[in-house]
Amino acid sequence: MQLTGNTIFITGSTSGIGRGLAEAFHKLGNKVIIAGRRKALLDQVTAANPGMKGIDLDITDPISIQAAAERLVAENPTLNVLINNAGIMPFDDASGPIDDTQAQSIITTNLLGPFRMTSALIEHLKAQPRAVIHARRGRDVLRPRSCSSPAAGCECAGRSVPPPH
Repeated sequence: MQLTGNTIFITGSTSGIGRGLAEAFHKLGNKVIIAGRRKALLDQVTAANPGMKGIDLDITDPISIQAAAERLVAENPTLNVLINNAGIMPFDDASGPIDDTQAQSIITTNLLGPFRMTSALIEHLKAQPRAVIHARRGRDVLRPRSCSSPAAGCECAGRSVPPPH
C-alpha cells in the first residue's frame, strides 16, 4: 500500500488503534474519513484534525452500513482504502462459560461487520487503481478480483494480491 495519495475510510476510529491510524494517515496528507457510533467522539477527533471527516456508522447494523457506504461513495469518489478496524472484546477470560448473547454480539461486530462493510464497498473499490482492504480483526475478508487497471493489482489485509489473469 502506498502511504500517501489515498482516500481512506477507517471504521472504529474514534479511539485507540483506529484513531492512531487515522491521525497518522491524515498527517501524511491522505484524505481520511473516520467512522463510529458516537457523534461526540467523531466531532472531537475531526476537530483535533482539521480536514478529517467523520461519518456515523453502527457496524452491527446492515442498514447503517449500507447508508454509510452510499454516502462514502457519493461524497468521496476517489475512496480507495477500507480499513475494517471496528470491533469488541468484552471479556478477558474465556476459560468458563460464555453468554451466547455476548458471543453473538462479538461475531456480529467483529466478523459480520467487516464482511458487510467490505461487501457494500467492493464494487467501488474494484474500480479504483490502488484499492486496499484491510481487516484488523481477521484475515482476507474479501479479495478484490479486479481493478480499473489490470496491471495495478490490489491489496487485501496488507498483502499484495496479484492482478487477475
